[in-house]
Amino acid sequence: MEELTRGIDVCLALGYFDSVHLGHRRLIETASDYAKANGLKCAVATFTNNAYKVFNPSEKAVYTYAERTELLDGKCDYVLPMRFDTRLKKTTAKDFLDGLMSAYSVKAVVCGYDYLFGAGAEGDAEFLKSYCAKHDIHCIVMDKFELNGHRVSTTVVKELLAAGNVEEANAYLGEPFMLTGKVVHGRGAGRMFDIPTANIKVPNDKLLPSAGVYGTVCVVDGAKFYGATNIGSRPTFGLSKVEVETMLKDFDDNIYDKQIKLYFCKWLREVQKFDTPALLSKQVHDDINWSER
Repeated sequence: MEELTRGIDVCLALGYFDSVHLGHRRLIETASDYAKANGLKCAVATFTNNAYKVFNPSEKAVYTYAERTELLDGKCDYVLPMRFDTRLKKTTAKDFLDGLMSAYSVKAVVCGYDYLFGAGAEGDAEFLKSYCAKHDIHCIVMDKFELNGHRVSTTVVKELLAAGNVEEANAYLGEPFMLTGKVVHGRGAGRMFDIPTANIKVPNDKLLPSAGVYGTVCVVDGAKFYGATNIGSRPTFGLSKVEVETMLKDFDDNIYDKQIKLYFCKWLREVQKFDTPALLSKQVHDDINWSER
């Protein structure tokens, strides 16, 4: 995804867009439509780091910057990367906008009705509208977006993922929740089950669904494979460390050190302790066939 540079006339979508959910997508589509109708390019502002950690060190992000830019690809022309740190946290709303508008050729902006910015969240959608009116910048403020009578928000998405309810979270996201990570060497359990296994190293501040076993689709070098992913411990073997371990169906290749993508489609079951590895093996073979049930 190409980053915005100076001198390009844009309609800028303002926000964090941390989960690129349906409300975000509607806002970005509005910005893109306005840009096309007025001879502009569409740019989306987003943070390159986990902005939540500035307020709460333990808070995790639904998508990393790399994942977000991949999701934004095709939905806009450019991303405008920003880093949220203590300096930006202390910047006044006016100074933030002054800096943004002096650095880039912004002809129009689109934001949500609940958009907040500037030190102490002093800037809001009304502040932005007033600022834009003074600087001859077109401003569009989007209304609340709901799905089946419920507000779509990143907070709700996080709550659903924390409950293991990936199917409802996916409905809010507009596509299955995804994570990317490098395949690392694990304990070799897949050989015991005669099923290829990918142990995935995930960034520390990446949000994971709650502990459980999920029906997933794994993308390796552009090819898709069904499988089952265990998030959590491995109590059958007395292992308490939380890991992301995926068993792949109809797959036979060496993918150590490769970056792969996992799409979470369905909750299958809780992590449980089996009396014998053989019983676990039988369950895992059933898990990886979730798409056929």
